[in-house]
Amino acid sequence: MKDIATDEATEQLLWDCLDEIPFIEHKQVEQRLLAHAGRPEIVARLRIGGHDRTLVAEVKSNGQPRLVRQAIAEIAQYRQQYANAYGVVIAPLITQQAAKICRQEGVGYLDLAGNCLLNLEFIFIHKSGRAVTKPTRKNFRSWYSPRVERMLRTLFLHPRRVWKIRELALDAYVSPNHALSLKNQLAARHWLEEDKQGFRVAYPDLLLDDWAENYVPTRSEERVFNSPRTVLEIEAALAHTCQEQIIPYALMGFSAAMRFQPMLHYDRVSAYVLSDLSKLVSALQLTEATGKGNVSLWIPYDDSVVRGAEQFDHAKVTAHHQTYLDLIGTEGRGEKAAIYLWEHFMKDKWFPQPIAA
Repeated sequence: MKDIATDEATEQLLWDCLDEIPFIEHKQVEQRLLAHAGRPEIVARLRIGGHDRTLVAEVKSNGQPRLVRQAIAEIAQYRQQYANAYGVVIAPLITQQAAKICRQEGVGYLDLAGNCLLNLEFIFIHKSGRAVTKPTRKNFRSWYSPRVERMLRTLFLHPRRVWKIRELALDAYVSPNHALSLKNQLAARHWLEEDKQGFRVAYPDLLLDDWAENYVPTRSEERVFNSPRTVLEIEAALAHTCQEQIIPYALMGFSAAMRFQPMLHYDRVSAYVLSDLSKLVSALQLTEATGKGNVSLWIPYDDSVVRGAEQFDHAKVTAHHQTYLDLIGTEGRGEKAAIYLWEHFMKDKWFPQPIAA
């Protein structure tokens, strides 16, 4: 939760958009003075054709789908207090995927790039494609190197832990200089809290969003196979073979997600395997597929990808953060499954809820 309300520039953004509508008879934009979980950040009251209409806006620090869905859920709650209100999400930059989510949910959006959608009563404004001036991020994607991602996975395996540089270096198998460099990068983005005891990640959600945006799944090598067995039979055989031959592995993607969301339907086995695949292919009697196939085996670019794998019944699955990374880039079911995982299994570990008196 933010300690203060939205700045004047964001309020002006809504004013500027409303000023483009000539037939609004009256408009008033109110901004809350202090953050309050039960109140919208901005309320606009309009009069159109003698009828009053209310806009409730929620402002987010970025326009990634997870935060946009969160804003839409908050707007749905506000509508219980503001009858017939139209919701608007405001962020520095609304991604194309987030804009699609807003349209599907009947919610408008605004961003600092000038992208805009308002669709209510007699009002329809839709603008897109304007350029936005962004800070130079020269080689920024390369900052998320395999070594950096190894350290990030270590951080996400220990929510709220306070770290010393040397401790992080030892746990992530990197040099103290590399750990210090990571700390400085995260501090520069204001994602850390630091005191005499050490440092810890203060904004894991923003870090995870940024990491997901820059994540490159194809660093790992995928091979696709066919099997006449069912999904459950393949997973059981894969787990048994890997355990018997001491092969590090973890089910990933939808194969991992269904352990956290049992109603999730999937028809393809996906797994990371840390070894030459020939023994596994032979043991499972897999045949190389020319098309989609029903078995996807990935050789991870770094062994940290399967670090922290959890045992679920007969099989191991990737850690929460890795499952999130593997799913969030898949529009539709993958994105929804990733957000469900954050909301129900990850968020409370980083932001514990107070115990009711």
